[in-house]
Amino acid sequence: RGRGLDFVELRPYLPGDDTRNIDWRASARSGKPQLRVYAEERERPTWLIVDQRIAMFFARRGALRSVVAAEAAAIWGWRALAGGDRVGGIVFGDDGIDQVTPRRGRRALLHLLSRLVARNQALRADSAPPGEPTQLDAALALLAKQAPREAIVAIFSAFDGLGPATRSRLLALSRHNDLVLLPVWEDPATLRPARIVVSDGHLQVPVKHAQAEVRARLATAAQTRMQDVLNLRAELGCAVLPLLTSAPTLVQLARGLDGRAPAPKFPDVPGEHSTDHGR
Repeated sequence: RGRGLDFVELRPYLPGDDTRNIDWRASARSGKPQLRVYAEERERPTWLIVDQRIAMFFARRGALRSVVAAEAAAIWGWRALAGGDRVGGIVFGDDGIDQVTPRRGRRALLHLLSRLVARNQALRADSAPPGEPTQLDAALALLAKQAPREAIVAIFSAFDGLGPATRSRLLALSRHNDLVLLPVWEDPATLRPARIVVSDGHLQVPVKHAQAEVRARLATAAQTRMQDVLNLRAELGCAVLPLLTSAPTLVQLARGLDGRAPAPKFPDVPGEHSTDHGR
């Protein structure tokens, strides 16, 4: 994109350097040709899209999905800020959406994190889930109105409600931005038969998880959702970095960004996985 505007240092002129960058005043003072060195401007807006719906209020082991998503977003935000990027984002729950426009400095990130903490602490086991999980599409539609370009868009979610409209919005974002999907799941290898009670916030029903047929159906449903998200890597040309609730978030992010994090795979023996709003 051409020369940057950030001045780095003065250094002696070397054969082959661009003579247009010679600082003639500094050269006159020192008696030797001095070159002004510039660095390409690398600042990019970073949008953190964080899911804090009731479907994220679940985990069989380790931290809740909602907590893993919040931790990963905070780590990503501080790292982007340290790199000189403008940071902001969208935090959405079942009952609303909070938006913080990316800006330089700590204030915008701290504002975003405060909204994230508020929505995380508002999650309760007796909260009634919505009839249809539409807030992911609503958050993406709000982001599209900002028309981000050349931005980094990182989405931390279990992708509850993923459908054709979601794919269409993600495709539009991926055309002009670097899109990264970070699905938050349980590690299938750690799931074992256990007593499960599923609730809609008002009523509860036990699930006969000890029965092999029930475990197989739950595992198939979970694996189908997982594969739908992983398929977006080829469909959209974006990065997909799965995060597990059973491992430290910082370690997973480091491995994922380094390309060393394999996608979780279900074991041969069917394991339990939550239904859409079970907790």
